[in-house]
Amino acid sequence: MKVDYAVTFEFPERPPLTQRGTVEAGQAHVCVARATRMAKKALRPRGWSSLVVVLLGRVQEEEPAV
Repeated sequence: MKVDYAVTFEFPERPPLTQRGTVEAGQAHVCVARATRMAKKALRPRGWSSLVVVLLGRVQEEEPAV
């Protein structure tokens, strides 16, 4: 499955950091793990107090042209 995601790191005294993207995996929990890993790599958050991961919806995969 291919899903759009949003990952937000929240901080006690700073504004939240959010990354959005698309990830692909066979099961939802793997999508969450991959999205979290991608966001951590891109944002490099330090001192976050909470983490929110939302799978926004499945991406419709187009049929291959024959």
